[in-house]
Amino acid sequence: MHIAATAHWKCHSVELFVLEPDDVTEAYVGWLNDPAVNCYLEIRFSVHSIETTRQFVNGCLSSPSTLLCGIRSLELQGIHVGNIKIGAIDRHHGLGEVGILIGHKAAWGRGIASSAIQLTANIARDELGLRKLTAGCYRSNVGSQKAFLKAGFCIAGERKAHFLLDGAPEDLLLMDCILR
Repeated sequence: MHIAATAHWKCHSVELFVLEPDDVTEAYVGWLNDPAVNCYLEIRFSVHSIETTRQFVNGCLSSPSTLLCGIRSLELQGIHVGNIKIGAIDRHHGLGEVGILIGHKAAWGRGIASSAIQLTANIARDELGLRKLTAGCYRSNVGSQKAFLKAGFCIAGERKAHFLLDGAPEDLLLMDCILR
């Protein structure tokens, strides 16, 4: 996979850009450490810093099986509001796993996630040559479910009591989208 670090993609409400270490700010690291933002993410089990987050971004940049993009909201003056990742990309089977984080709380509930997911699906199909994307979310993460469904994903299955959320078993919803 070769996508230029300067690549940008736009649709009506969002712009995606390849995330670089210099894009890691205090605000971005704040999202990662905010329990209201990370409550459904596995990152909640670690404390993050500028340095560790830049190392993560560098690792994604150097990986041929990962595309990590920042999300800018055109509605919110083009500010960086979150990230979306395709990885690990499986070239043999034409698959990619999507994960998304909308960290800026002013961006919640505005359709930004579903727009970013749709744009990512276009990139996966048109530029990466993938045929299918998968994703997963906690059952109680209604916002994520709605965003993926609105973006054309379907619920493909579930894993009962897969996670522990605040000490209680929580189902994992498995979603996918056939691109071609």
